[in-house]
Amino acid sequence: MKCSFYLDRPYNPEIDSEQLKKEITRSRSNGGKLNPKFYNPRPTSIYLFFTPDKRTRMKFRTSIKIHPKYWDFKLSTIKPAAPAALELNHELNVLADDVLKQASRLRDEKEMVTRAEYKDLVNRIINKNEVPANQEKLSVHVNQFMRFKYRQSTEGTMKEYRTVFSALSDYQKKFGLNMTLMDFNREFFHKYEEFLSKRKVNKKNGEIGLLNDTVAKYISSLKVFLSWSHREGHAVHPDALRPHKSAYKKKQYNEIVVLSEEEVQRILEYDFGSRTYLDRVRDLFCFACFTGQRYSDIMRFDKLDFKDNKWAFLSAKSKKKVTVPFNGFIAQALPILEKYDYELPKISNQKFNAYLKEIGKIVGIDEPVKITRFRGLNEVVIERPKYKFMSSHMGRRTLVTILLSKGVPITLVQKITQHSDIRTLMKYESANTDQLIDALDKL
Repeated sequence: MKCSFYLDRPYNPEIDSEQLKKEITRSRSNGGKLNPKFYNPRPTSIYLFFTPDKRTRMKFRTSIKIHPKYWDFKLSTIKPAAPAALELNHELNVLADDVLKQASRLRDEKEMVTRAEYKDLVNRIINKNEVPANQEKLSVHVNQFMRFKYRQSTEGTMKEYRTVFSALSDYQKKFGLNMTLMDFNREFFHKYEEFLSKRKVNKKNGEIGLLNDTVAKYISSLKVFLSWSHREGHAVHPDALRPHKSAYKKKQYNEIVVLSEEEVQRILEYDFGSRTYLDRVRDLFCFACFTGQRYSDIMRFDKLDFKDNKWAFLSAKSKKKVTVPFNGFIAQALPILEKYDYELPKISNQKFNAYLKEIGKIVGIDEPVKITRFRGLNEVVIERPKYKFMSSHMGRRTLVTILLSKGVPITLVQKITQHSDIRTLMKYESANTDQLIDALDKL
């Protein structure tokens, strides 16, 4: 008895079948790499093959669809590079386990199980007809939500949601719970916040408890999921849809750590010698400092989007049209593009952030920086050399601060960054006091 999966109609139907066969055979001899143009451009269904015995084999269509370029034909799984791959593969594994367990139980109960009985069993498992909607496992709704989000979200956003749901899973394990959507009442939110505030978050230094800003972010993300479930017609506890009053409040304005214009130039001009990997990371970071764009959009830079000295593209996160004119301060990004012939290097965000801190240390971006956060009602003072705060997002923050310090109106800065709420930008006005000092000196 076994279960396996295969992808329906994975190849481009508009390409001649004989040519397809030749290309598939050629790709197998080249390590299995097939030119993407030969794959079906549309998402197709994943089917479950169920083999209860040697003489019987049945197939069932699952509710999961993916682009064929993301299917691993050797392992019959979704490739790790696919959006929401972790959640989708988990869902397929759970489905196969449920089928095998319930089919084995049925065979133990009956001496002879007919094909029709097996078919009915598997269909009920796939369609979840045996479980009332308001009693479905939370994981079912989470997987559906993640599949919905990955179509419109960046990998960074998907990673944040995975972290939130992982913490929720830890909460259920600790208290022996098997939650449903009806369990998200007022009492849950208060207990969950307390759990997060005491959760071990750093195994290396033994740090305990998430900071208030992070707790607030987890709750906010959880409420996005619950609101979506409600809109999908699932029964959700009314408390989950009401405003949540919390002791773990997010600070209205957090201290923002940015680089000065002099520090950016110091990094730009530093010679890393043979360490070309640091050279590439430095260029990407300075490009972010000069253009103010998110790392996800920089990684998607396309030469075709650059015309008439302007970079015009659709933001991966906000889905808004962004136009960055390469004039004045921003023009310093142009030599970086020319250096790579308008094909910027590609690197994962995690590696980028690690190498960036190494760059900051080498270049000497090491002045002490102190910021204040809260854990519950307790003040937490964090003091580190500035390079330890360096990350991909610092480039975006740095440009905003520099432009504001140069007197560029906040509404024009918003046109470049495309922040949806100008109040988000206003907090940057307090990050640099140069304008205040200049104004006082003139009195």
